[in-house]
Amino acid sequence: MTLSDLHLQGKRALVRVDFNVPLDGAQNV
Repeated sequence: MTLSDLHLQGKRALVRVDFNVPLDGAQNV
């Protein structure tokens, strides 16, 4: 794997977290 591959995976992970947090918060309310 190259550094760019790791960078893309990191971005995808962050996007996933950003989308999951608001959804979890809405479900908890």
